[in-house]
Amino acid sequence: MKTKPINLWNIALLSLLICTSCNDLNDPTQEGNIIEDSTPTPPVAAKGFFVANEDWFGHDEGTVNYFLKNGDNYDITYRAYRNANEGETLGTTTEFGTIWGGCIYLISKQGTRMVVADATTLKKKVSITDLQGDGRYFIGIDDQKGYVSTSNGIIVFDIAQLKTGNAIEGITGEIGNMCYANGKVFAVSSRKIYVIDAHTDQLIHTIEGSFNSITQSKDGTIWGGGSDKLMKINPETLETTEIDYPDGQKMSNVWGAWNAGSFCASTQKNVLYWASGGGMFGGSKSIVQYNIDTNTANTNFYKLGISDEGQQLCFYGAGLRVDPLTDELILTVCHDGWGSSYLYNWIYKINNEGQEITHFGLKGNNGTAGEGEWYYWFPAIPFFEDANKPQILLNQISLAPGETKTINLNDKVVDYDNIQSTIQKSVEFANEDLFSKINLENGILTITAGNTTGETTCTIDVISNGVRINKTIQAIITANSKVQ
Repeated sequence: MKTKPINLWNIALLSLLICTSCNDLNDPTQEGNIIEDSTPTPPVAAKGFFVANEDWFGHDEGTVNYFLKNGDNYDITYRAYRNANEGETLGTTTEFGTIWGGCIYLISKQGTRMVVADATTLKKKVSITDLQGDGRYFIGIDDQKGYVSTSNGIIVFDIAQLKTGNAIEGITGEIGNMCYANGKVFAVSSRKIYVIDAHTDQLIHTIEGSFNSITQSKDGTIWGGGSDKLMKINPETLETTEIDYPDGQKMSNVWGAWNAGSFCASTQKNVLYWASGGGMFGGSKSIVQYNIDTNTANTNFYKLGISDEGQQLCFYGAGLRVDPLTDELILTVCHDGWGSSYLYNWIYKINNEGQEITHFGLKGNNGTAGEGEWYYWFPAIPFFEDANKPQILLNQISLAPGETKTINLNDKVVDYDNIQSTIQKSVEFANEDLFSKINLENGILTITAGNTTGETTCTIDVISNGVRINKTIQAIITANSKVQ
């Protein structure tokens, strides 16, 4: 039997083609191996929301109620923290609540002035009585540190160790709401807005004026709610602009018997809200909606009417906050007046067009109210779950030798529960020698490649609502660069 002679040249050629093909598949510098950015996963709906209550001073300590969505209605868990922690209570006159880094922070004026609990189970992590003053407000800086404002300045809170730290020098007296932007914390008092370097905990600037509250709009701008005017603050340059209240519809005073105030902003649109008129104990009956982009206001956005019991309604406590996911407003209202008027409380939910979606009464009498199932909740502030975690969409960085490229990480990071200006971003390249310039400022990454080709990795680190995530991606310098 004869066999066909083997052609060694064909075998060599075939081997070369196979090797070349395999190398092309594994070579990240080849055009065919561009890694596209990820598509963000759809938003997860929140299960419900919370309302922190001052509760009935002299009769009970502060409380927090949880509202679990059930179809078009809500199942209410009254005194949710107490139910989850037998024998535990919040402090006297609980005035503020928020979720940060998977924990609930509840701040009271006296007694147990600060409670930190698991955001899902509400199980206590720590309770603190000494804040060097009566409690006011909490803001998270990152996953390691936060600030607590008090009746006597601001103290640093160690999140990792769950313990209080030093007071921030140069800040005294009663401090209310705080906002974070561009590595700075803006803290409001009645006569000043303090600007603090969030990295060094040093006071770096003060803005003089007469203020009630402070908030941050979707575009990252800081807004001071003045006694007579709105103040627009550029968080990067600290330049200020005063704006007249539309039709003289000022927000109410919060000092004297402090509450967090109605001044708040949408995370979905560049819009501010506040309840006009009233006093330090509430009493406002209408909401103003201010459109920042058009510099126009709807002073008749929403007006409270008559309750199911036939009495005029008014806001109590902060009165309103905007759901970061749905852009709906949650309102805390009671009967207008004094005494037994505070016994009758409702939650109203309205959309961003000022139309009512639903409302329901708050009962929950613990046997002390004396009038049916109604109870003196004295609601302080609504606050919301952190239902979505941040996502990093960028998967590859590619440049040609000597090329400079700008990548807007604000477009490459998504957190449906947050605005970009408060999301902290950092990058670290495993081999920086491949690049002649690396700069990240306000979420804008500018990089210039060296004159040689090569490959390394870039780790992107993100902190949003106290949750830290990171992602390591490929960074290459290649003549075939086509990736942004």
